[in-house]
Amino acid sequence: MKTLIKVDTHAHIFSLPKTLVEGARYRPDADALLDDYLANLDQHGVDYGVLVQPSFLGVDNAQMLDAIARQPKRLKGIAVLPLDTDISTLVTLASQGIVGARLNLFGKPLPDFKLPVWQRFLAVLGDQGWQLELHCPPAYLRVLLPALHDYAGPVVIDHFGRPDPQKGTNDEDYQAVLDLLDPSMHWIKVSGYYRLGTGERGCHHAQEAYRQLVEKGMGHRLVWGSDWPHTQHGDQVNYDASVRFLDSLVSDATTRMQILGENALNLFNFAP
Repeated sequence: MKTLIKVDTHAHIFSLPKTLVEGARYRPDADALLDDYLANLDQHGVDYGVLVQPSFLGVDNAQMLDAIARQPKRLKGIAVLPLDTDISTLVTLASQGIVGARLNLFGKPLPDFKLPVWQRFLAVLGDQGWQLELHCPPAYLRVLLPALHDYAGPVVIDHFGRPDPQKGTNDEDYQAVLDLLDPSMHWIKVSGYYRLGTGERGCHHAQEAYRQLVEKGMGHRLVWGSDWPHTQHGDQVNYDASVRFLDSLVSDATTRMQILGENALNLFNFAP
């Protein structure tokens, strides 16, 4: 009988920092420790996890790297990197379990990928086959996705593509993003539904986004993430709730296991 593998593709590990990176949008109010995260994985039968560098730590990926070093066969990571990162640094990070770089652009200006500094950065990442993870509003995505048409690695979009909490999926920016999606190069994380609006509004927007993503042929490019410890929403959501929401979002068990297993394994290359 084939073993069913589960992957959580989006979580954060950190101890409360003494100082935050300049421009940090928030300060976490509790630690998110590796042992607690692993306990959640074990409780829910999740085999592998992907750690994502939180924005308030900037390019200091040390805590994430330390966590991966403790569980190198079970964990991988997505780093935040300075634009002058060179190939030798990427090779070293890859040996430490890092497989991609994240651009968290909330609260930041829209970058111009035509600038030489960005062209170089993207070329270095792409030449190594690294994922480029985008966390930004749909108005940014509709500009950035065409600019990444020739990017050599996977392009991963966080949290359903973050439809606006007030406008939802009917927003023209979000609809433009859906039209730009290419199942040969783009991946979407069905995660962080509570970031799409409070209460039922967020659930509704996530359900509509999922339905439309599937209609656009992205079903085999969807992966699930718990978004643990649910920063800024930890008083409302926990790991159990994130798992339950996936169950309600994807009622068909075969499709749900494709998202949890096959899709995520194809993107992250965990050894089943």
